[in-house]
Amino acid sequence: MTSSVPSQQFPGRGVAIALMASLSTLAWDAQAQESSSTSQDAKTDTSSAALSPGEELALPELPFLDLKLPSNTQAFAPRPDHAVFDTTLPGYFRIPSTKVFLKLGIGATTAFTVSSKVLGTPTWFTTSAIPVRGQPFFHSPGTHTTATANPSDISLEMRGRTELGPMRLLFTTSFAQAQPTFGFHPNYVYAQLGGVLAGFTDSTFADVDAYPSTLDFEGPNALVFSKHAVARYSHTLSHDKQRRMFLHVALEQPGSNVPTSAGDARDMLPDGVLAWRTEGAWGHLQLAGLVRAVGIQSKDSKDSKTVLGIGGNLTGAHHFSHKHTLLIGVAGGQGIGAYLNDTGGAQYDAALNTRGALKAVPLLGAYAGFIYAWTPKLSSTATYGWLKLWDRDFEASLDAKSFRRSQYASLNLVAKPMKGVLVGVEGLWGYNRAIDSQSGQAVRGQLTLQYRY
Repeated sequence: MTSSVPSQQFPGRGVAIALMASLSTLAWDAQAQESSSTSQDAKTDTSSAALSPGEELALPELPFLDLKLPSNTQAFAPRPDHAVFDTTLPGYFRIPSTKVFLKLGIGATTAFTVSSKVLGTPTWFTTSAIPVRGQPFFHSPGTHTTATANPSDISLEMRGRTELGPMRLLFTTSFAQAQPTFGFHPNYVYAQLGGVLAGFTDSTFADVDAYPSTLDFEGPNALVFSKHAVARYSHTLSHDKQRRMFLHVALEQPGSNVPTSAGDARDMLPDGVLAWRTEGAWGHLQLAGLVRAVGIQSKDSKDSKTVLGIGGNLTGAHHFSHKHTLLIGVAGGQGIGAYLNDTGGAQYDAALNTRGALKAVPLLGAYAGFIYAWTPKLSSTATYGWLKLWDRDFEASLDAKSFRRSQYASLNLVAKPMKGVLVGVEGLWGYNRAIDSQSGQAVRGQLTLQYRY
């Protein structure tokens, strides 16, 4: 078929076709450039997105890991340089339009215990609460069983960066009680900015990384375990990632524990703590010193008395391999009973001697724990503790049945089949001896089930 268009129109059509071709080429080049730019931006965004929360906040990673499965206490405890076990910060999410990361957590725990006798603390295995001969429930044949969910906890945590350094805010509370009841039991409420910390947290005199992994909430008798109001400054002594070193200086909430017969407790000054710590892939070592004023005030007169409390706590952990870890702790001094498991919250800081003078009660305790990993998801911890008070001269003030010496032993088998899930069984033995040399023993079996998010 021939065209009816006159021949003279062909030049105009050619120009139009050429112009359209040129425009198409320009459009194609622009699209290619835009695509290249978008691809480059995407790469930049991908590179930015590849940074984990911990890397974006420039948080260092701890050089030591206890079987890659840190305990809940280790995860919540403040670190002097905000170091973390895992820089991916699993479970954290960014608050929109900010550079702050938030994490919500919950741990649901049920513990079943079967004891050989009725104890003063049914849900915690406190050896100083084991009845001795002459006390109620010393003769309690049969077994005593409890079931409680009060070790369960909830937490809220924020992390970010400021002009003064890393920032961390943490609130966590459990419901753990010595009795099978359900009530709030504060664990941590603190703010940390750079090397300065303030709030409710572990005493600087304690060392959470040296706590044996017992299923029993209490832990060994000689363990330094105390949480209260703390104001602390931490200074980095070594920036070597393989051999980190720190110095802690803290003022902490006082709390004199004295017999009511001596008078009302009186705290003249805050407790002071100085601690040195070094850590690496091999484990860690910490030496802490405590100075405090323990006092009493008479209700009926202006008479008040104050004595010096002073003590030391040497703790550490050594990883022989990924399967073997040794934990130790040795604490001693006078007037420091408030800081140890078996004597905390009781009356063993100071008491009146036979001459009516207020004296700080001397004590010495030690414990050792050994962790063995059978498989990456199955481990056991064996623990032994010993604690003694030299309080015979204070019998009139304390009471003949008051605590003098104890022993603690435990062995468990714990399975963590998947992240957040824990199932374990534990056997415990305890021995308690009073000032009048009467003693008592008890054994307990415990089954613990836990899911944590």
